[in-house]
Amino acid sequence: MTTAINTKLQLTWLAPDERIEVKKFYRQHMPYARLLQKESVCVLTQADPNLDSVDEIDSVGEITSSNIVASARIRPIGQLAILTGMLVHPDFRGQGVGHRLMRELGSVLCDGKTYIFALAHLEGFYAQHGFSTVSSAPNDIQQLFLKYLGDGERLVLMGLTPSSQ
Repeated sequence: MTTAINTKLQLTWLAPDERIEVKKFYRQHMPYARLLQKESVCVLTQADPNLDSVDEIDSVGEITSSNIVASARIRPIGQLAILTGMLVHPDFRGQGVGHRLMRELGSVLCDGKTYIFALAHLEGFYAQHGFSTVSSAPNDIQQLFLKYLGDGERLVLMGLTPSSQ
């Protein structure tokens, strides 16, 4: 089932004690995901289409697993970071939600310091947002990438290209 997306999407960064609903969202659509306390977690939620103004949207604010359209996590690794757990609800895929989320994240991703372990079929998607394939990364990132490869995933190591935003 595909659900039409309204344009009233809101990005919210969640404090560690506000993650119950996003955990449910991941459990339902990406059951192998494990949220870590040290990660920054954001959700893109769809507001009630009957609301007219941004003020009304902001005042609603309650996030439930049923109004989360997409989520992503940023995991710090020393002075570096990994963009991980990017997930768009299956009903909203193919409607530009992932691109919207990446644009929203642009201000918090650091050129030359943010990496992603992209599923091979999503390499082109991340390339559109300034990431490029890298053959190696700083040791902590490289070791974690090799661990994930050992799990049998077809992954591509990508880094955010400096000055690409």
